[in-house]
Amino acid sequence: MNISKKMLGLLVLVCMVVVISGCTTTNNTSSNTGNSNTSSNNSTNASASNDVSVVVSYPGSWAADVSGTFGYRSLSGTGDQTTNLGSVSGSVTISARKTEGGSGTLTTSIMKGGKNLGTASTSAPWGGASTTAII
Repeated sequence: MNISKKMLGLLVLVCMVVVISGCTTTNNTSSNTGNSNTSSNNSTNASASNDVSVVVSYPGSWAADVSGTFGYRSLSGTGDQTTNLGSVSGSVTISARKTEGGSGTLTTSIMKGGKNLGTASTSAPWGGASTTAII
C-alpha cells in the first residue's frame, strides 16, 4: 500500500510540473494525397535508430503519462504499445497504471536505438509503474 501512495504522489508531482510549466505537445500529422486524406498519429510509428520511445506492456487496459523536455503526452490503450517520441534529449519519465483490477504484470520501458534505458513493473491489481531516464 505504501508503494501505491508513492506512485500516486509521483504521478501528481509530474502532472503539477507539467501544468505549471504550460508545456504541452501533440504530434499528429496529416497528408493529402490525391482524393484521399489520410491522417496518422506518430506515436505508434516505427522508430528510427536514434529515436526515443516508451513502451507499455500489459494485456489489459492502462493509461500512462509521459513527460520530458518535449512536453507532456497522455496515452491509453489495451495490450502492448510502443510510442515513438522522436529525437529527444534530457529527462523522460513514463508513469503508467492499470485502469482495471487486472492480475497481470504491467511494465513500462524507455528505449533509444534498441537499448533499454529504464524499466519498471508491477503485478499489483490497480498498480502503477514509473521510470525515468536521462537521454
